[in-house]
Amino acid sequence: MTRTFVRRHALATFVVLACAFSWWLIPIAGNPLGAGPFLAAVVVLAVVEGRDGVIELGKQIVRWRVRWHWYALALLLPALAAVAAAVVTIRLGAPAPTDAQLSAWTEIPVSFLLVLLVPLFGPWEEPGFRGYALTTLMERRPVIAAGLLVGMIQVVWHLPLFLSGDIPAADVVYILAAGPVFAWIVVGSGGSVLMAMLMHASSNAVSGEFVSPMFGGGDEETLGWVRAGIWVVFALGAVLLSRRSRDGDRAGFRGRETGAARRAAV
Repeated sequence: MTRTFVRRHALATFVVLACAFSWWLIPIAGNPLGAGPFLAAVVVLAVVEGRDGVIELGKQIVRWRVRWHWYALALLLPALAAVAAAVVTIRLGAPAPTDAQLSAWTEIPVSFLLVLLVPLFGPWEEPGFRGYALTTLMERRPVIAAGLLVGMIQVVWHLPLFLSGDIPAADVVYILAAGPVFAWIVVGSGGSVLMAMLMHASSNAVSGEFVSPMFGGGDEETLGWVRAGIWVVFALGAVLLSRRSRDGDRAGFRGRETGAARRAAV
């Protein structure tokens, strides 16, 4: 009975388990468990597709043989968005960062490696969201639409932090806009969840740990909305690029297979 239910409602089961596995840590650490969606994906795949499904998800996580420009996009787009948002916020009246604040850039590589390698942190959401959920949604939807739906699932997953005020309302727009961009990069790189993890780690290290602490109060809120706007522009770019490569929509994506044909690619 349980196996049949999970197979019929696999994605909904994933969302419920991702929240359950993650939210228990919020009262202790103030943040959800980053690996919660990954664990949820493993459980659902084990039930629905068995050992082969779990192994294929693992292959997506370590898929590193991709063209260099996907690495460049994954690492540099979040950094570009963070720095550009800071510059615009300063132009809008926020005080410029001090020399001491700017000197903290040397901590970026350490922060990047820490969040990338420790499953407690954000990048470990990606095997669940951009590995399992995106692949599943792309069975019946194009990459951009599937990416946007994954963003909606992520907003739900972050809901306790929105309600508590621990993350700003602007991040709703940011998460939704980032969904298509992450999806475009993952699919374009042949289903490499590693690209999404690198992108998430870059965002955390540059935006979360370096740029955001430079601003406070209303300036921090402005920074958040500017950053969200920049990601909306990135999302529009992903839409345009995806339309230009429509002839390759069924080629190149080597993500996890279910009983359906291979997922669409950009």
